[in-house]
Amino acid sequence: MSPLFTRSVGPILQPGPTPSWTSGALFNPGAWYHDGMVHLLFRAIPEGYKITNENCDDVQNGVPSFKNYVTSIGYACSRDGINFELRPEPFIVPDSEFDRFGAEDARISKIDDTFLITYTGLSRPLEGPINGIRIALASTTDFKSIRKHGIVGPDVSDKDAVIFPRRIDGQIVMLHRIAPDIQLIRFDDLEELFDPPDAKWKKHMKTLDDHVIMRPEYEWEVRKIGAGPTPIETPEGWLLIYHGVDEHFVYRAGLVLLDLDNPSRVIARSSQPVLSPEREYERLGDVDNVVFPEGAVVIDDMLHVYYGAADKVIGHVSARLSDVLLYLKKEMNPV
Repeated sequence: MSPLFTRSVGPILQPGPTPSWTSGALFNPGAWYHDGMVHLLFRAIPEGYKITNENCDDVQNGVPSFKNYVTSIGYACSRDGINFELRPEPFIVPDSEFDRFGAEDARISKIDDTFLITYTGLSRPLEGPINGIRIALASTTDFKSIRKHGIVGPDVSDKDAVIFPRRIDGQIVMLHRIAPDIQLIRFDDLEELFDPPDAKWKKHMKTLDDHVIMRPEYEWEVRKIGAGPTPIETPEGWLLIYHGVDEHFVYRAGLVLLDLDNPSRVIARSSQPVLSPEREYERLGDVDNVVFPEGAVVIDDMLHVYYGAADKVIGHVSARLSDVLLYLKKEMNPV
């Protein structure tokens, strides 16, 4: 692993008997720091699901199929960013037509007084040949009540969506991933984000190649890449942590710096992964050899990164933000 990051001793959250809806797996957390509190939204599922190798397109992509696998999104909070208290009830329940087979992998942004939560909604069973993966959106002002806005992405398999945490040129900017690349789309306002016209996505899809901001470049990410946590605004640019998948379906994490005014422009990008599956809980689980960063916050110049490990538990690493930016500066100007 890159010397940039220091791991916590072990998983900071993992499945347990209570609450029962987290008893099977608890992983892939989005994060936000607000008023001295780290808010975490994670994917969870109760015991009783089965891992199979039947009737799933993803089996050919190195990912097993699952039966009886319907996930919820839970909430946890922490003052120190490491020790979390779980809320007993799920925060986002898969009870709508567009997410009734799973609510997964939330990312959190804040525009004005509203927290915007992008997540993956599954409208079809995960074990089927067509799994109905779409970008869903919810919002909250207090992490207590939740409002679902439905599907806000195109009618194709699309995920890893995350919204920049402020307007750029007056617009709402979102990254998303139609494999294998990362794309960017802009919305004029929140109303257009909540209810995007069909024509907008049709035009976007016709010119999809024009909206790609990153493609797989290195051996460790050759199969596909995807955005991770909410981009972090720094004086040097938007810091984006992303994941990459290699030929052997190993998931690792890299870093990229995007221009503050034009986030379609990449300023710097790590040529090597900064986080790889090394510990047993990262190498063995429901999906082996996975580190999947999805949440990151900065507290007093310390960057805390939260990641799903082997689709089973939540891991945590930290580094000084100034060291991370220095690392990327060296990538810009290699000796």
